[in-house]
Amino acid sequence: MSKESTFSKQLASNYAFMAKSVFDLHCLIQAQSDALYDDKEMEFPVWASSTLYFLTNTPHASITDISNALNLSHQLTSQRIKTLLSLELIEGVKDAKDRRKTLYHLTPKGQSKAQILELYCVDAAHAFKDLSNEIGVDIQQVLNQAMNALQRKSFGERFPQRELTYSQQIATYQSEENE
Repeated sequence: MSKESTFSKQLASNYAFMAKSVFDLHCLIQAQSDALYDDKEMEFPVWASSTLYFLTNTPHASITDISNALNLSHQLTSQRIKTLLSLELIEGVKDAKDRRKTLYHLTPKGQSKAQILELYCVDAAHAFKDLSNEIGVDIQQVLNQAMNALQRKSFGERFPQRELTYSQQIATYQSEENE
């Protein structure tokens, strides 16, 4: 259990730092999942799970296919692919129709780990539902609603409209203080 400072607790209750709280939650879940992945002998990083899971359901996919499906950058997807290749969980073959493109698929080892991932996903869904019940809110629903709302109306569009820029506001405040 981490020791939170008073300042950290203040940030956790400050709406302006909500993104930090979401990131902190992500880090906590990932750290706890890392331990479970070791215990369950997953033998691949937590952050590569969605890529492996996608390839379980899409037998031959390019980096572009994976990037689009998981809403990840091409660069991030390439890093995940390199890791899965080095762990021998996937392999790539040149596309017969377009030799510039490589199609990736699970190896037998990857198929075995994908089966373990499927079982893990059942247990993880149960654990997240338990957490949702404990705190009295459907976490998945709230996250999806927040993302959808921000796609409809951006974070910047939600800012109040001000006549003065921040710099102008500070200058005005400082000149009033000096009077």
